[in-house]
Amino acid sequence: MLKRVLIAGCLGGCLIHGTPAVAESEHGPLTVRWETAFASKYLFQGIDYSDGNPVAQPELSLEYRGFSLTSWFNVDLDERHVNEIDLAFAYERELGRFSATPGYARYQYPNPRWNPSQEVYEDWDPSQEVYLDLLYATLVDLSLSTHYDFDAGKGAYFTLELDRDVETSVGTFGIGSHLFYQRNYYEMSGIPSLEFAVNYSRSIRSVSITPSVSYFATWDNSDFSGESAVPKQWVVSLTIGQSY
Repeated sequence: MLKRVLIAGCLGGCLIHGTPAVAESEHGPLTVRWETAFASKYLFQGIDYSDGNPVAQPELSLEYRGFSLTSWFNVDLDERHVNEIDLAFAYERELGRFSATPGYARYQYPNPRWNPSQEVYEDWDPSQEVYLDLLYATLVDLSLSTHYDFDAGKGAYFTLELDRDVETSVGTFGIGSHLFYQRNYYEMSGIPSLEFAVNYSRSIRSVSITPSVSYFATWDNSDFSGESAVPKQWVVSLTIGQSY
């Protein structure tokens, strides 16, 4: 589940977007990008996968003419180990304001990982999925991300996003809302949460710095009710990154 912090919405929400096939970046046809997010906890679609522990999430990607290869890691800072490694391959195609990004992702869990339904650290089976991100860029960006896990998860999950960025002389301010839905994903169906996020991004020389705050609203519905209800919670994060 790539980029599950969403800060989330990491794959999960902030997803992989390769260099557009119709244009080269300022770095030429090949771009190398790294970033690391430090977050107060690891949330995927509002569900806590770190037992409230702070996490670090480094990422490295190579992008070439619309194709991208990305590796992503989740480091539990209290347990002091890596408990998730994601590898994703994607291709982005832009047509005017519209873009489509199909991709494939594989997930490995080398160390015990928090299971929120059982409230225990345990070993997770590796999994893999295919996904499709659709984006329409206008005054307010509208995007829909669809993921199908055909391995351990045996289900699908979706993210519908509305985002708005405003560039100023002192940096870029962003605001967004993200609605999450799951269909038989690890035997769970329903709406786990609705995220409201604000962030600020500024580049210092060639390094981008992005603090972010997210609030995840939840309510009882379908499988996310009773003892399986997802609590309302906040996440704060700081992301630094650079492209070459």
